[in-house]
Amino acid sequence: MRLTEEFTLRQAVVTCPACNRTFSTPHLANMPVITQDTPIETDLHRALPNGAIRAALIGLCRGCGYAWWITVFKTEEILPNSLTADEYSLERTQYPRKFANAFLTGRQNGAHHRELALLALNGHWCAREAGLPHERWLDLAAQEMGKALRDRDWTGNRGYYHYLMGEICRQQRKFKEALEHFGTVDFQSRLPRELILRQKVQATAGDSSPTRLPPYLVELIFCPRRSRKAFPL
Repeated sequence: MRLTEEFTLRQAVVTCPACNRTFSTPHLANMPVITQDTPIETDLHRALPNGAIRAALIGLCRGCGYAWWITVFKTEEILPNSLTADEYSLERTQYPRKFANAFLTGRQNGAHHRELALLALNGHWCAREAGLPHERWLDLAAQEMGKALRDRDWTGNRGYYHYLMGEICRQQRKFKEALEHFGTVDFQSRLPRELILRQKVQATAGDSSPTRLPPYLVELIFCPRRSRKAFPL
């Protein structure tokens, strides 16, 4: 059977940007548009129904070991037949390892700590979606996000990433630190006040569980007609 009716994986033939080797890799050919009913968790990632879907966001060259977001690999051809869940049932432990390879590639190539933190977060989400241990990934995301936020030369959206750091801390049961980061989020983060207040309440209550956003907040944050930029997975 298909992974789901909405998400479609196909094999793509791509070229590695590091060694020019051509190889085939899973390619996410279709992902449904986010609506208010899309499952989005409070750390602002889309909950995917299968770890293979998130793993397809990373390309891994079998020749030189280079791994990074699939968008940096040149796509030569996308094969027509959709992949099935059964084709990946014996390899689910490999899904998060693609993010581990990408994390190592990023470190070797001097990627910014923010990028490494996002890779670690995706590794965390991918492991959870595959039913695998994921706590170490969260610790790694916290380390790298902390380094990014301490980098005064970095001019990214600090309020948004303080919010993500607050969510990481909350899920680590570091509630005092979570509240400190939530308190640093400003209007430039483009995140609604209702979201920040909601997560402050959850942290104050000592609740570390991953939870999903209510539909009205999903619509407020992600839906294009609200004139807000959609955030990454």
